[in-house]
Amino acid sequence: MIYSLVLTISIFLHNLLSTAGSPDPPVFTDVQHYPCICYLPPDSGLCPIEEMNDDTIDKELQVRYYFDPVTEKCYPFGTQSCGGNENRFENIGICQSICTKHE
Repeated sequence: MIYSLVLTISIFLHNLLSTAGSPDPPVFTDVQHYPCICYLPPDSGLCPIEEMNDDTIDKELQVRYYFDPVTEKCYPFGTQSCGGNENRFENIGICQSICTKHE
């Protein structure tokens, strides 16, 4: 009696597990991304005010463009030459051409 019960349960579990199978693996598609420099936060590289006098503050401010990966657009901002990072382009065309999605 016990033997037949164990045998029945074993057959049931075997059939259950063999028909259930394992789930299909997830399918990942290639994700497009931007070049690394396009993810950098905008950093204008403004010079400390102590290093400048009133005549040079306005003259040295230049308009450059940075890429915002959230909005996927380039925006202008004022820059100087005291630091900054690579997400600073001379014009909007260069910004848009460099910061395009790649696989």
